[in-house]
Amino acid sequence: MSIKSVVKVMNFHSLLRVDKSREKAKKYLAVEKVLTDMIDNIVNNRNIVLDYKTLRVKEDMPVLNIYLGSDMGFCANLNTLVNREMETEEENARQIIIGRKIRPVYQERILLHLTREEYEENNSKVMKILEDGIRGLEYSKINIIYNHYYNSTQVELQRKQIFPMVNTNRGEEKKDLYKEDFACEGDINKLLEDLMVLYMQYSMEIASATSSAAENMTRQNVTTESLHKIDEREEVAQMQERKANKDKQFAKVLDNFTKIKHY
Repeated sequence: MSIKSVVKVMNFHSLLRVDKSREKAKKYLAVEKVLTDMIDNIVNNRNIVLDYKTLRVKEDMPVLNIYLGSDMGFCANLNTLVNREMETEEENARQIIIGRKIRPVYQERILLHLTREEYEENNSKVMKILEDGIRGLEYSKINIIYNHYYNSTQVELQRKQIFPMVNTNRGEEKKDLYKEDFACEGDINKLLEDLMVLYMQYSMEIASATSSAAENMTRQNVTTESLHKIDEREEVAQMQERKANKDKQFAKVLDNFTKIKHY
């Protein structure tokens, strides 16, 4: 199989994976929005804030950063962005690294290091760390750092804070809801913990899917450019071959003419 055929196959598969990842992210986004609204109504409700100590983080606890990289070829620039972000992280940070090409600076900060394939086959280890971190209030903040796919021309590095939830700041739209009173039965903190665990799990799946779309889009763009360069080289080679054939024919005609003249 020629190099061009291999690149064409890679290009086609990357384009298919972009659509698959994008559709997967859309599915999880719908659930994440519902969970976000539910948590937002609890965390920012004026009466609950006054009456309950709902999931208060400890500011002196370490930060947990989750880095999502790419294991695919032709995606070096995406991994470079993630690696650079790692170099500027907080001194008390802990790390979950997903991607074999992410190069940690401080080995002692790593809680878990998986390849993308290992994460996609079984993400239970990552989810367990997140769940334990929420229920035990082990972290002051949890961030996901990944390359976010927006469209075929826009991919950007994103640092998404998933805990504590960033104030949605929905203004007048939510002002009256925040004043509603609640009849709360049972442990509201337990309910909020369960919701936050679900929210973080869906956030991870969204980040993984959009990151996958970003890497496949990058791969598709690079392979498309490679195909153009291969076509250009083939065209140059064909032109050189045609010129060489013309030169041979001309030399042959000239040789025959010389022989006839000599005769």
